[in-house]
Amino acid sequence: MSEARVQPVDFNARAQQVLSQIPLLSARDVEVTFSLRGNKLTAIRRASLDLYEGETLAIVGESGSGKSVFTKCFVGMLDKNGSITHGSIMYDGRDLTQLTEKDWLGIRGKKIAMVTQDPMTSLNPLKTIGKQIQEAVELHQGLRGAAAKAETIRILQDVGIAEPERRYKQYPHEFSGGMRQRVVIAIAVACRPQILICDEPTTALDVTIQAQILDLIRRLQQEQHMTIIYITHDLGVVANVADRVAVMYAGQVIEVGMANEVFFDPWHPYTWALLSALPQLGVKGEKLPAIDGTPPNLFSKIVGDAFAPRNRHALNIDFLEEPPMYEVTATHNVKAWLRDPRAPKVEQPKAISMLEAQGGKPKGTDPNAYHPHLDPNREELVRVDKMQVTFGNGHKKFVAVNDVSFTIYKGETFSLVGESGSGKTTIGRAILRVNPISEGEVFFRGEKISGKISKETDTKVIRSMQMIFQDPMASLNERAKVDYIVSEGLFNYHLYKNEKDRQEKVRKALEEVGLLPEFSSRFPHEFSGGQRQRIGIARALIMEPQFIVADEPISALDVSIRAQVLNLLNELKKKRGLTYLFIAHDLSVVRFISDRIAVIHKGRIVELAEAEELFLHPLHPYTKALLSAAPNPNPYLERTKKLLIYDPSQHDYRVDKPVWNEILPGHFVYGNERELDGYRSEISI
Repeated sequence: MSEARVQPVDFNARAQQVLSQIPLLSARDVEVTFSLRGNKLTAIRRASLDLYEGETLAIVGESGSGKSVFTKCFVGMLDKNGSITHGSIMYDGRDLTQLTEKDWLGIRGKKIAMVTQDPMTSLNPLKTIGKQIQEAVELHQGLRGAAAKAETIRILQDVGIAEPERRYKQYPHEFSGGMRQRVVIAIAVACRPQILICDEPTTALDVTIQAQILDLIRRLQQEQHMTIIYITHDLGVVANVADRVAVMYAGQVIEVGMANEVFFDPWHPYTWALLSALPQLGVKGEKLPAIDGTPPNLFSKIVGDAFAPRNRHALNIDFLEEPPMYEVTATHNVKAWLRDPRAPKVEQPKAISMLEAQGGKPKGTDPNAYHPHLDPNREELVRVDKMQVTFGNGHKKFVAVNDVSFTIYKGETFSLVGESGSGKTTIGRAILRVNPISEGEVFFRGEKISGKISKETDTKVIRSMQMIFQDPMASLNERAKVDYIVSEGLFNYHLYKNEKDRQEKVRKALEEVGLLPEFSSRFPHEFSGGQRQRIGIARALIMEPQFIVADEPISALDVSIRAQVLNLLNELKKKRGLTYLFIAHDLSVVRFISDRIAVIHKGRIVELAEAEELFLHPLHPYTKALLSAAPNPNPYLERTKKLLIYDPSQHDYRVDKPVWNEILPGHFVYGNERELDGYRSEISI
């Protein structure tokens, strides 16, 4: 187990640097409009922002707040139907809003480069990785032939890709998600830009890979003296990387300041709401403070403060007049009427003060919370016994899940945590009989449901067990209306008396997940990400299941929407007596929602314990690595944490074979006798 330490940051020193510099890039009153089906959408509404040399600026906000559109203006990458209709963006003595496409060729990539969110859409699947990086080297560094190839291999090595000579010849599909993201970063830094814009560079990655990518970008920034803009909705990432933070809402920058100012002394109610919604600050068994309502319609003219309809602290003037930008300190500005001297004093939510006091650690568990697995009369709902799942055969046989056993009790949330490719989803799909198992057995309410079963049992399993998928857009039929999507199970198994009964069941399912009945006549693309996920939940609920596999149900959602969906899942669990298998890689979420957690690595469960026990006493080195990589929303602690890197080769199982051992009541770990002795002494210290 090796470790890396992130360097602490002196925010006061950084603030002095900012105050002493002239901005490297300065955007003033920028307005961006899009023409969509004859209607005008104002995506950016007179936004202003400064960027200083050598700094890392994070831009945060919900999806649709304008983060990506605003920064695309800095590289001349707006969509064809979008245009800058007001304002200026000054860089290197030129106004970027006035440049022609020919002018942009000397700036885009060479001086300002961008790393996009999905590396697969950024890479050409028909060209080798080496050729794609080499193109950037040849275009922006002027190297050719062997010299360009040598530089490409050096860059591959710089971004942490092992065996760069061999990898040079490979194609994007031969790389993992984290490796592809490294390649996209390699292409960007090959241009040697002065400014690097990273648009959600770690959203789809596991926490361990995310930590490595953030560390890589930080190292490259220091080596190449780059200025970096991060676009993200993950406040843990912001705490890790940002010198300054700009918060965007409805196309405007509503708060900007040093990271410590925005995290510990925010002034805009929207910033309060974002921080309060963090699962890390929640109490298990209680609701997270979610943001009510939805962002405004940008097709319409907005009167007053755009956040006013969702703001519990809104003043009358918030609905009538747009607030100016107020100065809190020399480096901290906020666009909120609460900062006006005439405004009544409103206290910040307790979560903000607790963030600094607790260091981003959870408040704990509601003492009255019910834990089904501790009930002496607990009922076994699902039991997995020595499950093995394989794909392919012969020489191409791949064991995705190996010798996995666990029991889920009625009413509990049992979580599976691990990196991509660890086998989490495969286990969930195998329980639901989507993936056949090659060895072992699965039981539901004591009845075997794996292998060959009767048609009657199969139908009962399908009705009793449902799945909520990770990507709410990909899992919904975009050509079907919500009414049909939610009714699919009813149609397939004839679970309604007549058309009136079916419509009534759809109405009840939609209302139960917080959607209006009239939404049934709409298509999925007409909804936000959080609303689409609610449709997916309604589709599962209409079958009246007892057990739900929730496969990364919130990983693609914003912080605020994440809180809404977590609250909904917990409410439905209490109301309907549901049992969840919750699959995730975000440990902050898992701690908040779980009764017990199983940690899985390469198809094998390596540790299983109660949620709080696992966080307080992690034993297996892989569990420790996952926990060390989990983002902490306290900038000071996030910058000084030790990142543990798991090395599977540390286990020597050639003679001393590993076993699955209950090292404490309810706390299981996988290891050989020598390792178990070490774990026991660790617990006794």
